[in-house]
Amino acid sequence: METKKIVRRILGLIRYIADVFVYFQEAFVSLSDKSIRVSFTNFKDIPFDFFTISIEKTLGTQSVKIVKHYKPHVQLFSVFGSRGKVSRSKALQKTFFTGENPNVYRNGEYKGNCIDDVSLSLGFDFIEADNYLRLPLWLMYYFSPSNSKDEIKEILDTFKGEYKKDKFCALVASHDRNGIRRKIYKDVAQIDFIDCPGNLLHNDDTMRNQYADNKAIYLQQYKFNICPENSTDPGYVTEKLFQSLHSGCIPIYNGWSKNPEPDIVNPDIIMWYNTVEMENNQSLLREIKKLHSDNRLYRSFAAQPFFCDTAVDKIHSVLQKFIYKMGASLTKSLRDHI
Repeated sequence: METKKIVRRILGLIRYIADVFVYFQEAFVSLSDKSIRVSFTNFKDIPFDFFTISIEKTLGTQSVKIVKHYKPHVQLFSVFGSRGKVSRSKALQKTFFTGENPNVYRNGEYKGNCIDDVSLSLGFDFIEADNYLRLPLWLMYYFSPSNSKDEIKEILDTFKGEYKKDKFCALVASHDRNGIRRKIYKDVAQIDFIDCPGNLLHNDDTMRNQYADNKAIYLQQYKFNICPENSTDPGYVTEKLFQSLHSGCIPIYNGWSKNPEPDIVNPDIIMWYNTVEMENNQSLLREIKKLHSDNRLYRSFAAQPFFCDTAVDKIHSVLQKFIYKMGASLTKSLRDHI
């Protein structure tokens, strides 16, 4: 145990020295480079370009430079680190984004979406505030702020791929903190075997060995996908539901609502698992069993539209609102620099 502590401290010191080096390197470059400096703090694998597209669109010919440490003009924050970095930041424009549930993540450290500390706040919740916009995480998996309506329609059309569905059901997950995935697994496994290539209930190595950990391609062979959300707070919709649909799977789902994205996702395509009244799931299990045993019925069910007729307009509207809000915030905050 002591050896591990020593190793962690050494690695921490190395990271600190590297950060100091980068800071002074960026400071030196900035003496001659008059670009607007943009940094991302407490982010993980969220696509940076989703944000930089809107920043570059607003700034036009003004050059943008992504920096790690040195005095950013624009600083974007997420939840994978200390909230104190948000309040201590001296950036002229601060944007907060979360795809996680701030009410529970990091013991609720980010509860309230940092609205009082930032120029613009983005999340999944329904919050009434001038500097807030509901921008659920799943949008970033499939769309860009620059997408036209025609491009959005083309992307949604890719969700209707023709795949050979010769396997029953998959559950791809790394954890089950609220216990819901095991509950659904236990019930649905009464019908047929469920493949689990993730860390949770692991019983299948093929996603890693045959599909190079490509979840989208792996799921294309399955009729159903168990894909509940991590929490049921209002508006909380992540990529899980959309990944299921993108691979042509019928989602066995639970989240904040049976109609999780009104006017976008067709709620009739969702197999809703009831965690409040468990006895009501018997009809769900009968329906899954019936569809699994009759390919004609399954194909008919899966032929339903995955999305509402209003989906293109609704998605385009959200993306345009994001560009507008980000642009207005940047223009106001950087008026002396652009």
